[in-house]
Amino acid sequence: MTKYSCTLMGIGEIYYATLVAESDQRAKEMAVAEVNEKWFGNGGRPRNWSVAVLEADVAGPARILDSGQREA
Repeated sequence: MTKYSCTLMGIGEIYYATLVAESDQRAKEMAVAEVNEKWFGNGGRPRNWSVAVLEADVAGPARILDSGQREA
């Protein structure tokens, strides 16, 4: 597993999620699901998110560590 930081720039807002996942694509999917649940209800797209690896070889399972929203 890998620890990721995912961000999405919106109009005037930045959404983020720090999580543990097995791949970049799965990290994006988890970030979308987490942010949609908290702020949008549905409709986010994984392709709009940027993903950065924070740490390799992290113990599983896949999980959300932190998420939030900030003003840009």
